[in-house]
Amino acid sequence: MAHQASSVTRHPRKAVILCAGEGTRLRPLTHEIPKPLVRVGGRPLLGWNLEVLSSAGVEEALINLHHKPEKIISYVGDGARFGVAVHYFFEEELLGTAGTLDRMRGYLGERFLVVYGDVVLDDFPFAELFRFHRDKGGIGTVVLQETDRPQDCDIAELDREGRIVAWHPAPGDFSHGKWGNAAVYLLEPRILSYLPQGARWDFVRDLFPRVLAAGEALWGYISPVELLDIGTPERLEAARRRYGG
Repeated sequence: MAHQASSVTRHPRKAVILCAGEGTRLRPLTHEIPKPLVRVGGRPLLGWNLEVLSSAGVEEALINLHHKPEKIISYVGDGARFGVAVHYFFEEELLGTAGTLDRMRGYLGERFLVVYGDVVLDDFPFAELFRFHRDKGGIGTVVLQETDRPQDCDIAELDREGRIVAWHPAPGDFSHGKWGNAAVYLLEPRILSYLPQGARWDFVRDLFPRVLAAGEALWGYISPVELLDIGTPERLEAARRRYGG
């Protein structure tokens, strides 16, 4: 039992991977495949990210599905070949990035990761994130990075200690800083107490502001590496230039 508790403290064993979006900005590419299966580095991004998460100590992945769900299930299966056990949660109608956690409550009784399915996780230092979160001790840590596109990226306003004091959803400007949401979160399970049952909530617009209003500590971890996403044709091209097609 002591060994198990140590393992939970050292790193999160579960990760929520948000894969339900329709990828409208990548059409026509995403007409037939969901965005997380777009190829980067010579393979579907989701498979690559599952292996990265497994290497970071994640044992179970909770994947929400909506657009072309059968394609993801067919490719990932039970997750064994990627080193994780996978649980699927189908959404008839989109529940929002945070709202999807409502049906996952039974699986999220300990510290967990949330990652967006269109972010390339390859060279991100998860061990540093885990250490940062343990040292700060807040309800959650949000990975941030300097952005040059506040019109397209949610901005986190930080105090001098690195604690998030406010969120400014896109579209915005640089008046509240330059730290953009990099779409990787490390959260404590008690954050679910701020999520109403059945709420179709977004993290940045709904859940995180409610948490801050309650006086909880939400910290910003500045990523030492650039986390690329494939959300638009231009950013997909940039990711493929770095990692290959």
